Amino acid sequence: MSTVTWSQRRLISTIIVAVLLTITASQAYVFVTGSARNTTLATSNNGSPANPMSVTGTGTVEVNPDRAILSIGVVTQAASAQLAVQENANSVSQVYSGLSSIGIDKKNIQTSYYNIYAMTTCCNGTPVITGYQVTNQIQVTVMATSQDTEQLGERAGQVIDVAVSNGANQVSGVQFTVGGSPLQAAQQTALGDAAKDAAQQAHIIAVALNISVTGVVSVTTSPSYYPPVYYAQAFTSSASARTVISPPQSLIVTVTVQVVFSTA
Repeated sequence: MSTVTWSQRRLISTIIVAVLLTITASQAYVFVTGSARNTTLATSNNGSPANPMSVTGTGTVEVNPDRAILSIGVVTQAASAQLAVQENANSVSQVYSGLSSIGIDKKNIQTSYYNIYAMTTCCNGTPVITGYQVTNQIQVTVMATSQDTEQLGERAGQVIDVAVSNGANQVSGVQFTVGGSPLQAAQQTALGDAAKDAAQQAHIIAVALNISVTGVVSVTTSPSYYPPVYYAQAFTSSASARTVISPPQSLIVTVTVQVVFSTA
């Protein structure tokens, strides 16, 4: 868990107070009018908040994936390491050229793994090198150009087809995720929903126990969580001879807020 900044705490406290006031105008609540440092709290003799109530609120928001991340590799084998490296470099260069021809910028291509492996066989207990294998794996990020998730899937399939036709012989998987302003907007909405959820739970508990909520003691949040969707394998349509990728319609962004209220 990470402690929220003063500005986030002020926002969450304001949301919580607004919800509490909306739920029950008949009960008197002490709320934050400026900074969270100005909140009036009931305290015990040792200065700690009296009768604290800890509540966890959760907010979830659906958001469309706006990018696909593909793991594509070139594996080559040769009698010598030098030859295996050279053949691999030629193939990878061709893959880059093919991706460039369909509009994939080099900034969206990154090397994620590179390995030179000596292949051996055992003869009378002594390993004998029989050749070398070179693996060069790249990560290709495909950005959505519209809100249509199917278009993003088609674009991902096209990238796989072009890469394979230009020498790639390994596709480890496809990951759909979201970033940038759509993610930030979803996180902010989920944060507000989590604060409202915490306030509503506090009200329900207070009514059931015949007590009053008098203020907000502290607010902490857990990092927002949005699990990317993975597709371990791509498959080729026999009718069109094209790789078909079906992306998820939405991803779930989740934010958790833990709020400690003072009660009387």
